[in-house]
Amino acid sequence: MFAVIVIFMILQTYVFKPKPAPAEPAATADTLQQEAPLAAAADTTAAAAVTSSPVAAGRFAGADSTAILTLANDKLVAQFSTLGAAITSLELKHYQFADHQENVNLVPAGRSLGGITLLGPNAGPDLKTLNWRHSQPAPDSLVFWLGEAERPLVRKTFAVDDQYGLRMTVTVQDSLPVNGIEYDFSAGIADSEIVKPKTKNIDYKLLLFAGNDLQKIALGKMLKERPGGSIDAFKWAALRTKYFTLAVCETGIQLIRNYKAQPNPDTGNPSIVLDSYDRNPSRTWEQSFLLYTGPADYDILKSYAGTRLERIPERGPAWLWWLSNAIAWLLKFLHSFIPNYGIVIIIFSIILKILLHPLTHKSMDASLKMQKIQPQVQAIQAKYKSDPKTMQLELSKLYKEAGASPMSGCLPLLLQMPIFFSLYSVLRYTMDMRNASFGLWLKDLSEPDPLYILPIVMAGFMILQSLMTRPSQAAIDQMDEKQKAMQSSTKMMTWLMPIMMFFIFVGLPSGLVLYYTVFNILSVAQQYYLQKRLKKQGT
Repeated sequence: MFAVIVIFMILQTYVFKPKPAPAEPAATADTLQQEAPLAAAADTTAAAAVTSSPVAAGRFAGADSTAILTLANDKLVAQFSTLGAAITSLELKHYQFADHQENVNLVPAGRSLGGITLLGPNAGPDLKTLNWRHSQPAPDSLVFWLGEAERPLVRKTFAVDDQYGLRMTVTVQDSLPVNGIEYDFSAGIADSEIVKPKTKNIDYKLLLFAGNDLQKIALGKMLKERPGGSIDAFKWAALRTKYFTLAVCETGIQLIRNYKAQPNPDTGNPSIVLDSYDRNPSRTWEQSFLLYTGPADYDILKSYAGTRLERIPERGPAWLWWLSNAIAWLLKFLHSFIPNYGIVIIIFSIILKILLHPLTHKSMDASLKMQKIQPQVQAIQAKYKSDPKTMQLELSKLYKEAGASPMSGCLPLLLQMPIFFSLYSVLRYTMDMRNASFGLWLKDLSEPDPLYILPIVMAGFMILQSLMTRPSQAAIDQMDEKQKAMQSSTKMMTWLMPIMMFFIFVGLPSGLVLYYTVFNILSVAQQYYLQKRLKKQGT
């Protein structure tokens, strides 16, 4: 039963198609002029970053050459190019790429993020192709502008905080009205791990939080259908890999109204373009954003109060977030004393087994008593086979007197289900599990067991536990034909179910398989002890 529920929940949560994105509205005469291929919007090459760009004529006067500027704190090094006043590098000091040779950089090589374009008939040249003038009024901030320094037409500021955040403000004060601003993040987010395409299509996501509702669009879905359209009450959009995220959170007046997303043609990773297009043009625009550029860590994201960015980390179904957070906290607490996460998971399994011991003890005790009274059950079924109502009454009376229950094994399994699925999300996606090694062949507990050793051990103990609960041959000999047929089916499932579970668990995080294997071993030991005790009581 538990295996069937496991299969259903895994399919429901991680395989079934995600909620479709809103359909992109048909283009109108007002919007056709701002449409352009998404890939081309961010095509800032490495060569362009080191060569000159001509000074824009007229009101968009800029610099005559390109410069690279840097903002940094203890955790983040952000680099900016005056070409487009865009972000060219987001290096995370405390996280290394999968090969451990270089720090994680969330900007794909040779690309840039956060360039802007004015929208409407008076938009002028593409601002991403211009070299902006700049100044650095403080070590933690940069100012870019086009036009005269005393009265810039377009002004763009960046400020780095003490975590992984960049505060970005864009101000437009033009003599000619414009219809809004487009924000280009079509370069997408760079890889930080060596990932397989199949898992990448599930783990990598675009997340949209608008109207107090979270929408998740997996990369696999984006490959089939490019999401886009209007957004009501926009709060933030995030590009997320397995462990890291690039989030654009509007902190000022909510003016973002539309988005376009697709996998980046070069990296295959999620990308997005946002805009604040309005049919009514204005000479003055101002928009403020928090750009979060770091690990998808629940505690760090929650520290940005009022943003709801803590919804970005994967925590499974919404009704299990509280349990996933509690499990993540407990594992992190244990890890503060025990450096090996494999041992932490084993201790977690033991703690959980101790907590569930009273219930599982009572359940196993009742199940073993059911085996013991099988001769009486068979006698009642034979005696009252033509009177089902009386049979049920007599069986209920027998169960009550013997302290047995035919449903004795269900409740512990039902209690384990939420823990199992919450633990899946925590072990698969929590930053603390990134490259967490147990030793020997288990180099990463967030990934499947490469040698299938744990799934084989787990299946073996499942078979052993099933064999321990089978009735004796003497009891089988006393059964009628119908009961023997049922026992034959049960015997087949004794072997079939562990095989099914093996093929499910080979694709799950090895940390989760380790937990379930240890839990099964403890259950077998507990069952052996109970059977031995009941035999002593019977003699």
